[in-house]
Amino acid sequence: MTKRQVGFFIRQWLLTRGPFLVGGLGFLGLIGGMSVLFRVEMALVAYTSLLLIGIGIVIFAIDVTKEWANYRRVERREGLVSGTAAELILQERIEELEETLKARRDQERTQQSEFQDYYTLWAHQMKIPIAASQLLVGDLPTSKEKQALERELFKIEQYTGLVLNYLRLQSFHEDLVVERQSLDALVRQVVKKFSIFFIQQKTELRLEELNLTIATDKKWFSLLLEQFISNAIKYTAGGQIWIYLDGDELVIQDTGIGIAKSDVERIFARGFSGYNGRISQQSSGLGLYLAQGISEKLGMTFSLTSEVGTGTQVRISLKEERIVID
Repeated sequence: MTKRQVGFFIRQWLLTRGPFLVGGLGFLGLIGGMSVLFRVEMALVAYTSLLLIGIGIVIFAIDVTKEWANYRRVERREGLVSGTAAELILQERIEELEETLKARRDQERTQQSEFQDYYTLWAHQMKIPIAASQLLVGDLPTSKEKQALERELFKIEQYTGLVLNYLRLQSFHEDLVVERQSLDALVRQVVKKFSIFFIQQKTELRLEELNLTIATDKKWFSLLLEQFISNAIKYTAGGQIWIYLDGDELVIQDTGIGIAKSDVERIFARGFSGYNGRISQQSSGLGLYLAQGISEKLGMTFSLTSEVGTGTQVRISLKEERIVID
C-alpha cells in the first residue's frame, strides 16, 4: 500500500463523510450557544460535549475501519461489502454481469476448441487423398500435364499445411524444440522443396553460403522461410531470387512484380490478399499473417520493402532474442 493510495482513500472518505462532520460540529456549536443563552452550568455542557465527541469518534473510527476494509477488498478484486441499499443493488448487478461475462467467455472457449478440433481433423484427413493423388500422378508418364498436376498437388498440400500450422500456432509452446541449427542447411532444405517451381517457372536462384548457426525450432523456422520463399517464387516467374547473409540478417530478395505501396502496411493482416493476390488468384491471405505470428513467437523480427516493377526484399534478423513460450 503506497502513500498515494492512502491519501486517495482519506480524501474520498472525507469527501463522503464531510457533511456529517460539519453537522456534528454545528450541533456542538448549537449546544454551546444554547448553554450561554439559557445560562446552563458550563461543567454540564462540557461533560455533554465530551461525551458526544467521544461517541462520534467511536462511530467514525468504526466507519473508517469498515470503509478501509472495503477499499482493500476492491483492490484485491475480492468484491466489497455493501453498506447501503443502493450499494447492495449495484453489487448484485455487478455480480450478475460478471457471471454473464464468464458464461460467454466459457462458451467462446468451447466454440474455439471445437473449431480447432474440426479443422485439425480436416487437415489430417486431407493428407490421405493428397498422398494417394501424388502416388497416382507419380505413375503417369512424363508430360506437361503431369508437371501441371504435380504443381497443383503441391499447392494443395501447402495450403492444407498452412491451415494446420495456423491452428498449431495457438499452442506454439507445446510443439517447440529449440536446438542449434545450420542456417545453410535449413534454407537449402526449403529451397529444395520448391525446386519444381524454380525449374518450371525458369526462375534463377542465387544462393550464397550461409555460414551461421542459430538456436531455433527447425520446423517453425522452416515454415517461416517457406512463406517468404513461396511468395518470392509466386510473383517472380522468369526473374531472379537472391538469398544471402548481410551481417546478422538473412535477406531474401527478388526481381518480381513487387507490392503496391498501399498494400505493404496491410499484407500481414489476416485474410488480406492485396492487389497481386486478387489479380493472380494465388493468395490465401494467411501466409504472411502466419509468418508474422511465427517470427514473434521465435523472438525474431523482420522487415519488408518493395517497389512495383522492381521487386521485394525481406530481411530476417537472426539476433538471438527471447522465444515466447506462454
